Amino acid sequence: MIRLLREIWPALLPLLLYALWMLRARAHATRRGAQVPRWVEGPWFWAVLASIIIAIVCLLSLGVAEQSVKGAYVPTHMQDGRLVPGSIVP
Repeated sequence: MIRLLREIWPALLPLLLYALWMLRARAHATRRGAQVPRWVEGPWFWAVLASIIIAIVCLLSLGVAEQSVKGAYVPTHMQDGRLVPGSIVP
């Protein structure tokens, strides 16, 4: 799970920051009584927010479902002129 987050987090961080910024802009405009900016009301706001939520749910489900594999990986190799597929041996 940690390895997965370490690899995916750099891609998710800008989207998460953008969504937080958009939520803050919407709340700020509502508090001031001003009209909410058009870019916050449009479908792109909800599309970005939905994609972030889906990505977080997918990452969490992968982390929970990830099973640790014990053993050593033997890559694909040639043996007696035949191609032997890779495998994990205990």
